[in-house]
Amino acid sequence: MKLLKIFVIIVLVSVFSFSKGQTDESLLNQIDFSDTTLIAGDFMWQKIAEYITEAQNSTDDPKNQMYMMILAADNVLSRSVVSYDMYRAVYQYLISGFSELGANMVVDYLVRMPYLEYLNPNDEQRAVISSIAEVYNRIKNGFVVPEIQSITINKLEFTLSEINTPNTVILFWSESCPHCCELVRELGQLAAERNDVAVVTVCVSKDLKKVKRMLRKAKLNNQYNICDGLGWDSPIVEDYAVDMTPSLFLLDENKVLIAKPFDIEEVKEKLTK
Repeated sequence: MKLLKIFVIIVLVSVFSFSKGQTDESLLNQIDFSDTTLIAGDFMWQKIAEYITEAQNSTDDPKNQMYMMILAADNVLSRSVVSYDMYRAVYQYLISGFSELGANMVVDYLVRMPYLEYLNPNDEQRAVISSIAEVYNRIKNGFVVPEIQSITINKLEFTLSEINTPNTVILFWSESCPHCCELVRELGQLAAERNDVAVVTVCVSKDLKKVKRMLRKAKLNNQYNICDGLGWDSPIVEDYAVDMTPSLFLLDENKVLIAKPFDIEEVKEKLTK
């Protein structure tokens, strides 16, 4: 989560600080991609983000910017095939960062899993990368999200497309996840402050009593809360390619995905005014 923020902040903010010109690969030359200990730090990720930003800013034409970012992502990935662990970490970083930026052309390129064959991956390794790609191939900024039809914890029929507020926030959460519980409380406060935002919670926990109690304490019990008892096997979880909690999705009035926010602050920043 922290590394994704670094990616987005550098790429968005640095647009004002880099001069136009050829992409400087010396930024990547500073990285020893064979050193997997770099995965746990910030240095490598910052250099990659700076390199991609410089590639983007080498042209003023928006379409060409997208092509330059594809070439930059390709160059980074081609250097990461020294090991599976490095490739997986870099691949996850790039595809999540470009997805958050709404750079769908780059995401479309990355879901093809470039250079994976160079690693001669086993079936398990290939399945892991494929699952990462599937998340971003299915749910992308600027596209209508999958329909949700279910029964709420109050035994009411629910259809996502029937919500008519300017914004809808969907939270996938678990009652055993401290960060999730904090987000539930924060979304309760948001719902109390704004009547132009609907909150939909999908809980992967199976203890309905605890889930109801937590939602009631957060004052979210009058929103749209789903806990179908299927946990991670829920078709809603599968449709949204959720593989971790918490996972947030922010939609506009047409149920088009605006963002996959990091936290409540980003939810508030990206709400349609």
